[in-house]
Amino acid sequence: MRYLLCAYNCLLAPVLSIRVFALFGFARSSDGGSLKHDGRMSRMVLIVALVVFCGLRTQAVSAQADTVQVDLVRQFCDAGVITDIEVIRGSVFDPDSTDIGAVAWVYRLMDVVHIRTQESFIRREVLFEEGDCYDAFLAQESERLLESYGFLTEARVTSKPDGAGGRHVTVSTLDEWSTQVDLGVTYDEGLNLEKIQVTEENFLGQGVFAEFTNRNRLETRTRSVSVSTPRLFGRTDASIEVGRDRPGDFINQHVRYPFIGETGQYSVRQGYSRGTSFYSYSTPLGDGLSQVLAPQFREVIEFSAAQRFGERGRSIIAGLTLSRDVTRFGTIEAAADDNLDELVPFPGVVPSPLSRQIKERGASRVWLHLGASQMRYQEYYGIDGLRDRLLVGLGYFVGASAGRGFGVLVPDGVIGMKEFFGRANTSFTAPIGSSILHGGAYIESRRAKDGWQDVLADAELVAYLRNQALPGQTFFFRASMAGGWNTTMPYQLSLGGRDGLRSLPEDSYPGGRTVRFLVEDRIVLPWPSRRFDLGMTVFADMGRVWSGDAPFGIDSGWHKGLGAGLRFAFRRGARHVLRADVAFPVNGPDTSPIFRVTFELNRLALGFLTPDHFRSRRFDIGAHSF
Repeated sequence: MRYLLCAYNCLLAPVLSIRVFALFGFARSSDGGSLKHDGRMSRMVLIVALVVFCGLRTQAVSAQADTVQVDLVRQFCDAGVITDIEVIRGSVFDPDSTDIGAVAWVYRLMDVVHIRTQESFIRREVLFEEGDCYDAFLAQESERLLESYGFLTEARVTSKPDGAGGRHVTVSTLDEWSTQVDLGVTYDEGLNLEKIQVTEENFLGQGVFAEFTNRNRLETRTRSVSVSTPRLFGRTDASIEVGRDRPGDFINQHVRYPFIGETGQYSVRQGYSRGTSFYSYSTPLGDGLSQVLAPQFREVIEFSAAQRFGERGRSIIAGLTLSRDVTRFGTIEAAADDNLDELVPFPGVVPSPLSRQIKERGASRVWLHLGASQMRYQEYYGIDGLRDRLLVGLGYFVGASAGRGFGVLVPDGVIGMKEFFGRANTSFTAPIGSSILHGGAYIESRRAKDGWQDVLADAELVAYLRNQALPGQTFFFRASMAGGWNTTMPYQLSLGGRDGLRSLPEDSYPGGRTVRFLVEDRIVLPWPSRRFDLGMTVFADMGRVWSGDAPFGIDSGWHKGLGAGLRFAFRRGARHVLRADVAFPVNGPDTSPIFRVTFELNRLALGFLTPDHFRSRRFDIGAHSF
């Protein structure tokens, strides 16, 4: 009713606007003489008059409109009208969770220091307000949107009758500690300080993210500062990151209006990135060089828009992207014994598989996207963590993109790519009783005058197997493959490391195609029950890499390993799990055990991918990106 009244009042606005237009729609000419018509000023004044008049008229009848609206909505709301929304903001630490006086005092002190998420922020994030019909679907979507923020460890939306035919809705949230100093200490073939990071995820309780990071892992040595906000304009996300890696500076920026859960119909995004980083190639065991590094400068600018059609939870997405991508390379360097602080020029002639992948090129591209999804969400406990709660999307997604590249707007000396290209991806997640089965596949390629090139493909099948007869126990299985064919851009995989076979050293056995299998038994220990979560795991992994056409690639044969470890969450129900593993190679030239302390990598909420394959993708924007 309020909107009908506003529309009625806006129909009256032109009467006033014409008078204003007559008074202010003229401007004095530049010579100071006669007046002439100024179209821009006229249009501006007309718009202002419309807005002001509509606002004043609507405000004058708002009280009456609210009463009429509630009366009308009550007649059509089967579940009842939302008459009241109560927001309950939980503290980070609960002093009542411990009997130790000193610990309870520390908890109270930290709760005073921490700024809780503001009620205004929570109210803006939920997809309903007082006077709306209660909708269980929107309530669940609001939970998902709130839980997507790292500074909220839990969000609940519940309702009950208010005794007068309406619904009283309660939004309960529990804050995570948002100010963090992360030293990023890991043990992976030795003690490593991989990261010094100071982060505020929820500045002043308004969801603003600010971070300083110093990363030092393998070829990466990055210092950066980043700021992001989920509320630049309404629900628009925006971020900017500036910093420096080993070979040069970089900047990443984006503005994005995403689909709001399963309800939004439109999405727009803009991104810009520019910087230089090392693309690192591993070399075979026994080679005099441990790594070969190609300084890679890349500049990408992108504009995208998409629209979603269909019902809630079942939709079709159509989108368009305009982009420009330029890649350049510097002098090839090398490191011995993983000493990246003392690089030397690559000795001898650069091998042809490597020289083929470091040609400078650029393109301006037009992309078309099409996707279809059907999704519903179900609550599970102990999927990624030990006792954590996770809303799992059950259903499927299928997406495809195709486009044309033009060799225009590229710098001098850079090869302009004239090409057709395409990408496709699909994924599904299905319940099997209390268990979950997940799978996905991705492929991209481009067709130039020499035929199909840079064919990149990967796939995975993942299972979380559980049974009520074995409470607190999850059998985890993952099978994955990744590979590249006819690659003319930097591409190489490796079999070993924390993201590969845990029983092998980092970056061991390079190649162009790989297959991996992992079986793991995750057990949640029943104690301690109130303060933090503890579990154990035993696992076995097996994999192989083939040389393909990757630089320095080899055929490794099958490698196997066994291991065990502990999994630890610093607070009961926390999502992030720290794990300490000991892995033993079963075969191969070296059977020495490897000890690793890392965070859990195989997580359904983050998606499953092969990082050294993912870094080479060039056409990763698709219907799933919106």
